[in-house]
Amino acid sequence: MKRAFVNKAPIVRLQGQAVLIFNDPDQSLLEALEIKKVRIFSECRSGYCGCCKTKIKSGSVIYQKEPLVPLADDECLPCCCAPNSDVDLELSAKGADVFISPLTINSSFHQTKQEPAAQESTSPCQLKQQKTKLSALQLELQEQR
Repeated sequence: MKRAFVNKAPIVRLQGQAVLIFNDPDQSLLEALEIKKVRIFSECRSGYCGCCKTKIKSGSVIYQKEPLVPLADDECLPCCCAPNSDVDLELSAKGADVFISPLTINSSFHQTKQEPAAQESTSPCQLKQQKTKLSALQLELQEQR
């Protein structure tokens, strides 16, 4: 039986927090981060190259256009690159639309059942919203395959 090789879309994390599944090859990493409301300073569109320079904690990127500024091995310019593996960036996920993992949902659900005080911080409505987001992401991943 032959197996089909499937390229996995890279997961972009910010300080360990999964934020997006990068699946649009025509998009730069900066554009994808902006869509997810990640706070990243950039003046690229105004002609100031290098302002979006970001540290890479793990993973790697590939450049769609050659960077115009020198970079260290652990830096990237999100405006002109895309991840070619799972990547973790030294950016804050605060305020971003983050990816909800099944582990997050399960731990929130179990915590709510076991500790009455935790119900105030995670309502059943919030858990349902998390599960709905997870289902949509799982369908999207299945469609990619």
